[in-house]
Amino acid sequence: MAAAATSCFVLVLALCLLVSMALMAGHYYGRAELVAGPGCSRLLRANPLFVQDIMVRAAEEEGSGANGLVLYGLAEIPGLLDDVPAVWSEARRVVLPANSHKEWVYFLNEGSQIEVNYSVEPGTGLTNPLRITIAQGTGAVKQIINSSDDYYVTVSNLRDQDTTAMLDFRISAMLYNTSGAEYACSPSPGSSGCTYRLPILGENVAVLSSGLKQGVKVELSYGPRWIIYFVGSAILAVSLLLLYEVLSVLLGFCCAVAAAQRETTTTASLLQSKDEEEGGSRGSSFESVSSHDGEAGDEEEGRRLCVVCCDARRDCFFMPCGHSATCHACGTKYVSYAQLFVFCHGRV
Repeated sequence: MAAAATSCFVLVLALCLLVSMALMAGHYYGRAELVAGPGCSRLLRANPLFVQDIMVRAAEEEGSGANGLVLYGLAEIPGLLDDVPAVWSEARRVVLPANSHKEWVYFLNEGSQIEVNYSVEPGTGLTNPLRITIAQGTGAVKQIINSSDDYYVTVSNLRDQDTTAMLDFRISAMLYNTSGAEYACSPSPGSSGCTYRLPILGENVAVLSSGLKQGVKVELSYGPRWIIYFVGSAILAVSLLLLYEVLSVLLGFCCAVAAAQRETTTTASLLQSKDEEEGGSRGSSFESVSSHDGEAGDEEEGRRLCVVCCDARRDCFFMPCGHSATCHACGTKYVSYAQLFVFCHGRV
């Protein structure tokens, strides 16, 4: 039973370790595909205790090597250039088929601003005006960014016919100060990419910047520090095994105490029952002893009577054997008829 419990515990422990390692290496620090839009300045942070390097690789389909991507490595978290934001404008003419949409993604840091001026050509045949957010005409949308994240600008055509929209983007992006970077690398499409190694001690971070170039697809991956995973797993396994042993000893001690208490209770109950039985049968024992004594006296008295008449006492001895078995009258009669004594077969 103990061996089966130990085997089950070891199996569950191994499963938990494998699941935790898979989650850490796959979910939290797995591969990710990003879109580095214009003015991208993305801070890449990872726990150096579990991650030993950050690798960035540009997608091959971008073709041109001048994609503007740069991976910076810094010894500490840089600050944002509040006084010198990157400002640029983009003008787009979009032809949208019926019931379709088009979107653009921008990674903007806290404090950035985006303003979109739009002009939608008038159309006819609005079959479902309740679904129209902006039916036609001109207008502007302005948004101040409160948290660093990916932001999508989407234009949807909810009509049953094609339409044309004129869009004018004006973006003021806050960029990280990378002047003190200790590492800088530009990943080219089709190459092995750029890898920034993180020291195990420190707060090193990386910044992925795209300047003002058009967005490109980027593959981001983290290299796990396997030695930490293995050492941590071993420490966790030893700790759980020690805990298992301690709990086994404590449970065994508690079971032994409970068994001793049950045995003590059972012994006391048996002794009490035995005392009651002895007390209840003491009078009958005396009666049986008296009866036994009476029967023994009667048996002794029978041994002293004549074996022939069983009435008179044995007072006759046969010579030369010396046996006494009859009274005088029966012995005299026996001698007159018999030559051998019936008990010892000797002559009389």
